[in-house]
Formats: sequence, structure tokens, C-alpha cells
Amino acid sequence: MTKDASNDGSAAKDSPRPTLSERLRSLAFPRSNGGSPQKSGVHGDTSNEQNFTHNRQNLPDPCQHQLGRKEARSPAQMSLEIQVNPTGMRLGETFIDCLETDRPHVAQHVYERLVSTATNSEVLLENRLSSIWLLARLRCDSDGAIRIATMPDTQGLAALLTRTEGAMKQLLSSNRNSATEEAPPSRSGRGVVADNSHRSHSRSRTRSAIREQSLERSPLLWTYHDQQDLPPGSAPGASFSLKAYATEDTSVAAIDVSMWLDIILDVLDKGIEWEIYSYIVVYLPSQLANVSLFVRHLAKIEKLHDLVASQLQKNRVLDPPASTGLKKGDIALCLYHTLTVLIAYSGWWPPQKTTDMVHTFLVGISTWDRTARCCIHALTLCCHEIPKAVDRCLPLILTKMSQIISQSHLAIDVLEFLNHLARLPAAYPSVGEELQRTIFGICVGYLRNVRDTRDNGSDSTNPRSANRLSRVSGESNLQSPSGRSTDTEKDFHEYVYTLAYHIITHWFLAISIEDRSKHVGWMAKNLAWKDKSGDEIVEEQSQVTLDMMHRTTYLDLGETLRPPMDADDEGQMIKKTWLLGMSIVTIETNQTNGVTYITKRQASGTTFSTYRQAYQPLPSHHVGAGDHANVGGENLTARIFPSHVLLQLASTISPMPIPLQPIVLPENALTQRAISTFDRIDTVDGHKAGVIYVGSGQQEEQEILANTISSERFTTFLEGLGTKVQLQGATFNTQGLDRTSDMDGTHTFAWRDRVTEIVYHVPTLMPNDLETDPQCTNKKRHIGNDFVNIIFNESGLPFRFGTFASAFNFVNIIITPETVQVPAPAPSSQVKGAAVISRDFFHVQVMWDSSFPETFPVAAPKIVTASTLPGYVRQLVLNASVFCLLWSNRGGGEYVSSWRSRLREIRRLRERYMNTARSANEGYPGMGTAEDRGGARSYKDGDDWKGTFTMGGMAEEDHVLMSLDFTRWT
Repeated sequence: MTKDASNDGSAAKDSPRPTLSERLRSLAFPRSNGGSPQKSGVHGDTSNEQNFTHNRQNLPDPCQHQLGRKEARSPAQMSLEIQVNPTGMRLGETFIDCLETDRPHVAQHVYERLVSTATNSEVLLENRLSSIWLLARLRCDSDGAIRIATMPDTQGLAALLTRTEGAMKQLLSSNRNSATEEAPPSRSGRGVVADNSHRSHSRSRTRSAIREQSLERSPLLWTYHDQQDLPPGSAPGASFSLKAYATEDTSVAAIDVSMWLDIILDVLDKGIEWEIYSYIVVYLPSQLANVSLFVRHLAKIEKLHDLVASQLQKNRVLDPPASTGLKKGDIALCLYHTLTVLIAYSGWWPPQKTTDMVHTFLVGISTWDRTARCCIHALTLCCHEIPKAVDRCLPLILTKMSQIISQSHLAIDVLEFLNHLARLPAAYPSVGEELQRTIFGICVGYLRNVRDTRDNGSDSTNPRSANRLSRVSGESNLQSPSGRSTDTEKDFHEYVYTLAYHIITHWFLAISIEDRSKHVGWMAKNLAWKDKSGDEIVEEQSQVTLDMMHRTTYLDLGETLRPPMDADDEGQMIKKTWLLGMSIVTIETNQTNGVTYITKRQASGTTFSTYRQAYQPLPSHHVGAGDHANVGGENLTARIFPSHVLLQLASTISPMPIPLQPIVLPENALTQRAISTFDRIDTVDGHKAGVIYVGSGQQEEQEILANTISSERFTTFLEGLGTKVQLQGATFNTQGLDRTSDMDGTHTFAWRDRVTEIVYHVPTLMPNDLETDPQCTNKKRHIGNDFVNIIFNESGLPFRFGTFASAFNFVNIIITPETVQVPAPAPSSQVKGAAVISRDFFHVQVMWDSSFPETFPVAAPKIVTASTLPGYVRQLVLNASVFCLLWSNRGGGEYVSSWRSRLREIRRLRERYMNTARSANEGYPGMGTAEDRGGARSYKDGDDWKGTFTMGGMAEEDHVLMSLDFTRWT
């Protein structure tokens, strides 16, 4: 997860392009500031009396070798140098030269010497780090061709260990501010006692001070380079003559990646040399994300998992040197990032291994304070990748999450996990009533936290701490309390509030219809809360949630379709409409045969049904009375009115409190307009997102939008995101796509469930007219107005956030595919040239606009398999879209869901047509605020009908007869 940042290297465009070796000759690690190299020792510490500022100014560019400049050498010279100076820093330069000059067998030999140097304790520590720098940057493509990573995605972890310039500046600034704030007041005269509260320092400040002192004593042997090691696009492609595995082609050499894995295992197991250990734990997750590099060494990858999992489960994580001021939790977080990447390899493991992985993430939720978020994000991915393992551990997972409700900074992460889980039935096939109640309890707990915050005007339950370092982006979030606006805090609270209700709805609908009624009473009780006057309040969002339960507890259908009228109904129908509670009920009855069509409009949906009065022939001796009576016999006719049907379905002769009595709506133009407006409001929340294909080598907006063809992988991804639907004549909300002239294409993709609908804007499905519209502005008017865009990047180049200039593109989800050639599971696969099976993996990374809060709630970069990619990304899009809608409305009002909009239309009708000024029925009876109830008290449990305060609100004793007179409302 990264914020908007770009470095296009434009400054170097006019200068001659240097060779790869020239650009990388200075990429080893610096010597210490004292001038003499360090040998291996206890963490490689030196004593240096220079101050921190001087050291920081003199730190060489991070990750730079002092290899010196040298002319390109022949293969013979390279071989001679390897023999003469096998441990010198020239090894790295020689390896790079071999890649550039296509000398694969020499490069293979150099690789082995690099491994030997990295493991030799007699070699200077700086030289060992030089070797490890190169080994940690090795990558390969789907064909196994070796390349060097230009900029590993490790800035966040480097910042965690104070290895970035920004983190060091922040540390220094933080300690200076703390020192200023804690300075004791001067004594102003006799009898004035000095305030000694400054003596009570927090542990975190003590650690920060230790860390600063360590930086003052000696410079770090490695730091993260804030800029790319190589300008984008300047490095040549992978070396196809040097591969990560052996082939039958004798002209191609191969390196043994398992040798590098052995070094990693040894360092992580023994924890020797802090500078080496810290470097590996920071850079390892990024390298493991290159599945192609390690796929032929799965046994050692599994061993790596076992080692890391064991250390985390048994709390045997390396304790950093005291001089660093770091904690074990910092190291544990780095290891959890490694474990998260290893989820991509879990498809090759037995079930017990995946279960063990899930248990390890559970340990991290509570053992170390800073690892909880990372572990919850990893468990979210596990729901998609290893759902059976999640199901086996689900009771423990939900119990653990119910125990951390008080840790409000984790609210968004926990709720997003539950939101993903609700849409993945494979991850909870055995969930029972107790676990369902636990999920509802978690959501209710977070709702209470938000309400308490609103009532108290406090930010004590801030779901994102204002003073914390972003562990993902690596950028500083350390701000003064006034550095973050109250609007930003409110947005996070509103997101928690919205997510909690979404999850309640999704999980209620996910429960089998036989079990839903078991939860209604508990939910009704817990969705209400007491205001400052002590009255029970059921707020608007709770009302629509209860309305949803009212519609779906005993019915597992979604929307219903209005039945067509028979020919006999023509000219015989009588229609009448009422406000019944918080619903609009329209009854149309055929007077001659009694066929009745009932339309019930509620906040959460509209239900159509048919009712018919069943007749029994009157006996032959029956004698009718009056003009409208019928005599006995089979030819029976009867006149029926809509009011009769309502009485049969909704009333008995027992007294009905006035506020609960239906309100008759007049059959006039105003009523018809109100109902028409209501019917135009969707019954689901609508979202939109762009899905953009970026072809090979493409970087500019125009060439990307002009694409009308894509790849098979992109097409497969689209088909997983949703269903291909026709635009012409579409009856759903197409989110701005034309439905009449095909100007936006004939089809698009869309996805919908009982609560949510998302329509995708896909430029490759839209036509081009490059003669009249060379900039593809017709496509841009859709993409440029989408808050969230999915970028399917097959360009081979990094994607820049600002590629599509727009004031409304807040979030980009970047998907980069990697095809992995896996040996076929057969005995022949052990020989060279064995058959292989292609498997697609995808790197999913989220970028967001700089105007967003720095703690934007989106998962860190993940490696996702092809089968789970569409579902995982779709849920990321929906979560991001909800947050963007809240964010975009922060200045002009709140974001109102479709259900709440429908409820408000019903309330407007009640306010206009309420049947008595003394009743409280302009609000939902017994619900809402005191103002909503017209000043009436709310319903209290145990109240009986006595003509006093009841469920409906106010109904005084002298109105008992009015409550019995049903003709008042029929």
C-alpha cells in the first residue's frame, strides 16, 4: 500500500545512458564514518563521538557500493579477479557485468562466490552486506530469466527499523518535541514547588532516546534509499542466458537459489550479526513475492515457514540490541510480513500446515501490540486463499476479535475482515448460532463505541491513531493532536459505523432461513440505545436494518416482480394506498372476482403479491337482503373493496393505538409523484469502478484508454469480477453508461447481491473514434469520475498514480500478473526439461490520492492466486468505494444509503398526512429521537395497552373509542 509518489527520472533524459554496471558500481554498503572497515563483531557497533546531525549529513546514499569506477573487463579478467580478490566488493560489479555482457557461466561462478562471501564470518561485515545486497535483489521472470530488482518494495519495514531518512528525521523531531514539552518549569519564587511530572517518561520515549543516542554514536551500515536505485525503464530486461533453474540448453547457466535460501534460514535461526539480520528481515518479503524464483525449492520454503511460525508462536523472536531502541514486536512485525507473503505458497502444503499458519496469525493479534493489524489483514487474505483452514480456526478467530473491541484503532481492520468473510461461504460452512451471535456482538460493540464518541464529543475511540508511524507505506504519520482535522476523525468513525451495519446485514442474510428468527429479538434489543434523557432510541440506520429483518426473516427471496393483470381486470380495479407503519401499502382489487394485487414498499425493498378471496357457494335456501345481495346457487358474485383486504390482513377488533393506525393517502398527483420518486430509489447501494487494461510498454493516458483488445488473463479476471450485461434497455442503474445508442459499448460487467450493486467502466469494451476523439475523452469522462479504479498492469513498468489526471480518482488498485512455471507432479519432473504447469499469481497493491488520510484503511500489498483474485479485489473495491463516498461527502453533508433514502421518503409522507396532531406517527412509532416521535415517550418493555404510553407513542384514555373505529383509516 503506497501513497501517490512518482519519480520518472526525467532529469537524466538528456544525459548519455550509462551501462548497467556503471549505474550499479556504487551500490555496495559504505564503510563506517571512521574510515576503517568493520569486521564481524557484536552487531558491528562502533563508537563515534560525532553528533547525529553530522552523521546524517555524511551518510552516503543508502545501499551504495564503494566499488570505484572501472572500465568494462573481459571474461578472463573477471575470472582472474574472482581468484585474486574473492571477497572484495568487485564481486557484485562482476556479476552485473556478466548479466550485461551475456556471460552466464561466469555469472554462475560469481553467484557462488557471493554466497560464500555472505556466509564467511572472516570477511569484512561491509563486504558481506555487499553480497547480501545483491542476493536480496535477485528476481526472475516466468521463464526463470534472472534480473536485478530496481526498487524492492521495502520502505515500510525499513522505516519500522529506523532505516529511512524520514524515520530518522521523525525520531529526532519527536524526541526534541518531547524534551520541550517535558522541560520542568523554572522556580518563580519562595514556596513555589517545581512540577516533577516530567520525570515520568513513557517507555516509548525512552526507546526513542536510546535509538537517537545509537544513531549519534555510529552511522548505520545500511539504510533504505528514498529514490529508485535505477531510473524507471533504464535497466535492460532479464538475462535469458542465466536462469533460476537448470535446463537442457548448455548455453544457458543456472544459479542454485537454494544456496541463498540456506543463508536466509541460517540467519533467521541463529540471529547473528544485527546488521545482516535486520537487512534480511526487511528485504525478504519483497523477494519472496517473486514466486517464480522460489517455486522449485518448495521444501525449503516450507522449512522457512516452519521456522518463522515457530519463533512467532513460541515468542522466540530475536531481541534487538538495546542500542537500537527497538522491541521484539518490531522484529515480529517484519516476520509477519514474511509469513503473509508465504500464503501464496500454501497451495502446495498439507492442510495441517495451513491451519498452523492461521494459528500463527492469531498469536500476533494479541502478543505484540503492533502486529495485530498485519495479522488481521493476513487472515483476511486467508479467507480467500485457504478457506478450509479459516473454517477450522473460526471459533478461535472470532473469540480473539471479540476480545479486542476496546482496541478501537483496530476497528476498521476487524470489520473489513468480517466483511470479506461474510461473502465467502466456503470459509464458514460450519458456523453455528453461537458464532453468529459473536459476529453480531462485535458489530454492536463498535457501534456503541461510535455512539459514545458522538455523545461525548471525544476522539478517544479513534479507529486510527493520530500519532503513529504508518507500518505499510513507511511514511510518517506522526502529527500533533491538532495536525489532524476533526473532520478526518469523523470520517473514520462514520466508516466504522457504516461497515458495522453492512456486516450485520450481510451476516443476517448469510444465515440459513431456519436460524434467522433466533437472532431478531437479540438484535432488536441491541440496535436500540438510550439517549441523554434515558429514552430508548432506534436510529435511522437501525430502523432500516430491522426493516430488512422484517422482510427476510421468513422469506429467502430478494426482489419480487409485479404479476401481470388478467384481461378480466380491465376496468374492474379499485386502488387504495395507505401508510402502514413505515411502509407504503397499495391494494388493487377486482370488485367482481376478488383478485387483489398488493404492493408493499419498504425501506429495504418492495414486495409484490397476489391475494384472492376464496368463496363458498351459498346454500340453495339462502335468501339475500338488499340490492347487492346474492341468492343461493353457484352463480355467486360479490363486491370487494381494498379496505376489506387490509382489514383481513392487518387488523382485528382489538383497540389499535392511534399512532399505529394506517394513514390513508389521497389518490392525487402529489401522492403519485411521491410514490414515483420512491420507486426510482434503488433497493441496493450502487457503486462504480473503472477496470483498465495497461498493455506492454504503455505508460501514457491516451494509449491506455485507446485499448480495445486485452489479454486472456484480463478477460478471465473481468469474468470473475461480475457478469457481462447488455446496456441497451438495461433496467438497472448503469452508473452513467449510455443505454440507448451504444456510444459506451454494447455491454459492460456488473455484480450484485441483496445489498450492493457495482457496475464496472471498462475502456476496452467502449468504442474508439480516434479521428474525432484522439484523447479518448468519451472514455475519460467515465474513468475520470470513478473514485476507485482497478489497473490491470501488464506493461512491465511501474504504474504512476497520476496517469489519469482527475480530481475524483481517489484510489487505484494495481494488479500485476506473474506466471509461474511449476514442475509437473510426475517422476519425470525431476530431470532437466521436465514438463511444467503454468500458474498465475498476481501482485495486488493499493495507491491512494495524497489528499486522503495517511492511514487510509486498505490492505498492504498482497500476492493472490488467479482463482481468488476477482473476489478479493471486488471486496477491496467495495470497501474503498464506501470510504470514498463518505470522504467525498465530508464537506457537503453525510452519505445516505439507498435504504435510508427510501425511509426518508416514507417519513415525508407521514409528516404530510399524519391523521392527528396529537399522535406521534410522523416518526416511526416508538423509534427515532424525541423530535422524530413528536415529543412522545418511547416504548418501554412491559407496557400493556391501557390507553397510556404504549408502543405507538401517545394515546390518551379518551381516545379509546377512536382507536376502535377502524373506519377512520379504511
